Amino acid sequence: MGAFPRLAPFVREYNYEKQWGLRDIQEKAADAVLGGDDNLLIAAGTASGKTEAAFFPVLSVLDPEVSLGALYIGPLKALINDQFERLTGIFERGGIPLWRWHGDVDDNHKKKFLSCPSGVLQITPESLEALLLRHPGKVKALFGALRFVIIDEIHAFMGSDRGSQLLCQIARIEEGSGCRPRRIGLSATLGDYGQALRWLGLGSGRKGLLIQEGERKRRARLALDCRSPEEEASYYESLYAQCRGKKCVIFANSRLEAEETVNVLKSMAAKKREADVFYVHHGSVSGHFRMDAERELREEEGPRTAAATATLELGIDIGRLDRIIQIGPPSSVSGFVQRLGRSGRLSGLPEMYFTSLERPGNDESRSLPWGLLQTIAVVKLYLEEQWIEPALLKPLPYSLLIHQTLSVLASLGEQRSSVLARRLLSLSPFLGVSLDDYRAILSSLEVHDYIERTAEGGIILGLEGEYVVNNYSFYSVFPDEAEYKVRHGGKELGTVNFLPEPGSRIALGGRYWQIESFDKKRSEIYVTEAQSGGGPVWRGSGAGIHSRVAETMKRILLENRDYAFLSGPARLILSGARHRALKNRLASPGPLGPDDLLPTEDGGFCLLPWMGSRALRALTALLQHRDSQKELGLASFYRRGEFALYLQSSFDAENFWAALQRVLHRALHRLSEGAGDAFLEGSKIPYSDKYDYLLPQELLARQYQENMLAPEELREALGGC
Repeated sequence: MGAFPRLAPFVREYNYEKQWGLRDIQEKAADAVLGGDDNLLIAAGTASGKTEAAFFPVLSVLDPEVSLGALYIGPLKALINDQFERLTGIFERGGIPLWRWHGDVDDNHKKKFLSCPSGVLQITPESLEALLLRHPGKVKALFGALRFVIIDEIHAFMGSDRGSQLLCQIARIEEGSGCRPRRIGLSATLGDYGQALRWLGLGSGRKGLLIQEGERKRRARLALDCRSPEEEASYYESLYAQCRGKKCVIFANSRLEAEETVNVLKSMAAKKREADVFYVHHGSVSGHFRMDAERELREEEGPRTAAATATLELGIDIGRLDRIIQIGPPSSVSGFVQRLGRSGRLSGLPEMYFTSLERPGNDESRSLPWGLLQTIAVVKLYLEEQWIEPALLKPLPYSLLIHQTLSVLASLGEQRSSVLARRLLSLSPFLGVSLDDYRAILSSLEVHDYIERTAEGGIILGLEGEYVVNNYSFYSVFPDEAEYKVRHGGKELGTVNFLPEPGSRIALGGRYWQIESFDKKRSEIYVTEAQSGGGPVWRGSGAGIHSRVAETMKRILLENRDYAFLSGPARLILSGARHRALKNRLASPGPLGPDDLLPTEDGGFCLLPWMGSRALRALTALLQHRDSQKELGLASFYRRGEFALYLQSSFDAENFWAALQRVLHRALHRLSEGAGDAFLEGSKIPYSDKYDYLLPQELLARQYQENMLAPEELREALGGC
């Protein structure tokens, strides 16, 4: 019979009017929702109808008169706004209320929801944290009849503190209201479906079912071009030509890069006396700039181009794009897949053009085109090896545990330590945390006045804890970033996360601005419009890479294979890099050894490790340790990005390598015995999470070592020990 006749009449009517019919994945999802009780993972490509696959059957079983029936969790406010507009029609047809809750939604809308919770609520994890914290007495009334939690772009949550925060929130809702909602995850970007199903089900007590569209052959129209710095003019001419007459998104790896690109393209359009159809979209520009860019791409006819960071990477509706352009290497295979999927909705064949300026130098690490190698590796891993990075779950999320401790105390009030420990350590993200560790965390919070103990032996928030919890920045588990509003003539242009020098220039909103003055107390920067040119001061930082990406880059450098998607200049650059690598021993097959310590002009060594960021951090931590430095005869070292280490040692290569093997063997042995500081020296442990500054030193070391380092990957890369 199929699932369509079992859908609610208003859902069927809506489909008839739209002349849609049910796609295969929507049919399967409807069967699973209407005929079972499992959690569901709906995995399908961009524009495949995943959202409808979840909502058609969910809306068919919701009772609009009963309390809130479904919670939709989105990673971005913009995605929630987009889905709100997209879904309003079918919700109105069914008489089912649809609510939004995030920082840009007005208070009247929120008050109406609180007074009459029903239908579906769309919310971000940060706003859900605020809702639980500020309205603890309403949890049962709000969520008592909750039947579904729909998590969109599930890959954006897995492996992050934000995703673990969400799992904690769902568990707190279940405990406070008595509901047991089914979970439905949506994603177009997953490599390991089993891992995603396990994550989705953590703490739910339910089995998981994968709903996947028919296997698609991974096809794409790709072109990769790169130029040397001397060819900067032709680089931008080529970039302009790729946009001309088309609707495109240019993805950049930093906000500055997006701003600079738009500025140059605007200037070129003016010189050519052609229309300015260029926009910018990133987290620092004001919301109206971002909405303008989205509207132009979605609604307007004719050529339009927006330069963006990851803010346009997720499922915001920006219409049918002709082409995606990537400046520099994609930060990950997952990011590449997400960006690639934004195009090709009309033709069925996504199209992506890669471009970059390679800036090779004359030393060992700078003589290689790292961006070109990384781009080829990312494309190869996805299209040829069907691989996407798995999510890396943090075994010891101590910082998040501090956050949730403060949140529970703020919402529920005084708690006995045993009750607090039982309530929090039973949550799925904290199953690896021992009771002794939690006691040490509570003691540290008490010392810092974040909590205090009552005469009756209970725990309440201390003065510092109340101050932190009452600040809006508490809702996010991301580390705080100082932000300054940029104003021109009384109008807010956006924000930046740095304080520039007076008289300098910045790029924001697709224009250059001259810094005139500051108001540090109000965190405001006042600017006047500047002519294009000059050097903006803000540059972003790159993301880490997976070990498999690094290994593939090395393999590409060692092979003789051609890649059809490379332009002529890119082929020449790759050929030259392979020649230099062979001549100067910049890469060798198999594990690293003493021959990979390349002599430098100053008498030291350069090591190109060809390992992932987590293994490289482990190696860096070893080299920073004073005891290790003595044993290695190490006078100094520094790291250049993700791809090179420069060392000064009193040893020759053979003796240095033998010493390094001993140091690593000892650290691995101490790690096997449970030493929290096996790879780390106390004073040199970096903060990686928001509340690390509140952790005892031993726990800080253990958390960083477990969550941020990959000792076994390092051992394998160095040939074992």
